[in-house]
Amino acid sequence: MKADPEEEKKVRIQAERYLVKNFEDKTEIYDVLYKNMGNCNYFECATKVKHKKYGTKFLVYFNDETGDTFLSEK
Repeated sequence: MKADPEEEKKVRIQAERYLVKNFEDKTEIYDVLYKNMGNCNYFECATKVKHKKYGTKFLVYFNDETGDTFLSEK
């Protein structure tokens, strides 16, 4: 999937809402991951997030099947 500025903006906004609601500590969105060649069935686009205090990196995405925003495993 090619980069789409509008889709990237949308997914970043959704992820920011999720992060503010679910994390007391600071997190940082540092990139966007696009679905590529069928490697993930749950999202078209996800944000790559880093926890500033612990350095843990993870994905936040809107699940196309359930309609919910999820945090993936680190």
